Amino acid sequence: WLPACLTSPPAAMLSRARFLAVSAVIALAIASIGLATSSAHASRGFAGPVGAGLAMRQHLRTAVTLNQAMVPLLRKSIDMPYTVRHMPLTRVRAEEKQGPEFHKAKVASVEEAAEGGVYTVKVDSPTTLSQYTTPGQFAQIKVGDVKPGFFAMANKPGEDSLEFLIKKVDGAAGDIVGLTAGDELEITDVMGKGFPWANVADNNKYNGGTYVFATGTGFGPIKAMIEEGLFKGRSGLKIYYGARNEEHVPFRQKFEEWFEQGLLGNSEKLPIVPVYSCDGQEKKEKQYVQDVAVIDTGDHIDPKTASAVICGHFDMTNTMKEKLVGELGFPPENILTNF
Repeated sequence: WLPACLTSPPAAMLSRARFLAVSAVIALAIASIGLATSSAHASRGFAGPVGAGLAMRQHLRTAVTLNQAMVPLLRKSIDMPYTVRHMPLTRVRAEEKQGPEFHKAKVASVEEAAEGGVYTVKVDSPTTLSQYTTPGQFAQIKVGDVKPGFFAMANKPGEDSLEFLIKKVDGAAGDIVGLTAGDELEITDVMGKGFPWANVADNNKYNGGTYVFATGTGFGPIKAMIEEGLFKGRSGLKIYYGARNEEHVPFRQKFEEWFEQGLLGNSEKLPIVPVYSCDGQEKKEKQYVQDVAVIDTGDHIDPKTASAVICGHFDMTNTMKEKLVGELGFPPENILTNF
């Protein structure tokens, strides 16, 4: 049984584990019976090589008998409809390594979004575009055989092209921003569920302030949330965006436009708070989103009716979540991320 691959949808793995576990128990029982049989023969004078051979033959006969008797009972007792087939190990390993499917798409445009090698890349991919329904969702993209990268959509769902905010670094990101309109790349289907905005969408219930924390290209999915209208009518909206300096802030030319369209809550003034880590300041004066935000909001937050959205690099996201929960008392379900 051990070399066989048991397939039993929808619980093949569990069934296989149960089957092998019970098989192991039977094997132990057979071994015990064999030992007892050998001991019995020895006690009757079947000692030495001849006695050992007779004991072994008796052991094997017992094992065969138990095997024939127990297999039907075992299959019936664990109620496991299955088929047994042999699968080469190489095939199993190949299936385990199989990644997501990529399909070809064309670049619509590549434009500089901010200093520091930050670009907006628009991609024409009808398949992926049709699957994109929620800000915060993402896809894998690659050029040629280079290892793909994960990139979140920066446009709201329903537009003509997918838009991504990408920083030029080695690997897939650098290859993508090096393309021009009409060039081909490869993209997967949409991944992730996006920001679970439904958790905090009720403006009457969650009226204690909405705090958005973003750094770097993490502002792309926040742009998608803004343009989707998710922050319309929101009380106490405040968006903290971390960048090196003003020239490194993407989409800053859109801030006033969003404000005039009522997409930035019901604030009387622009609620976007830039946090610069290197603006001609001394090192000791550097500021980071996760530090400034907590100091600024700590005195007047009602955590039970407040909500937060975090998007940025992994360390910032984790640090910010820990501070919101541990220092400010936010319920974890009020903190939204897209992974």
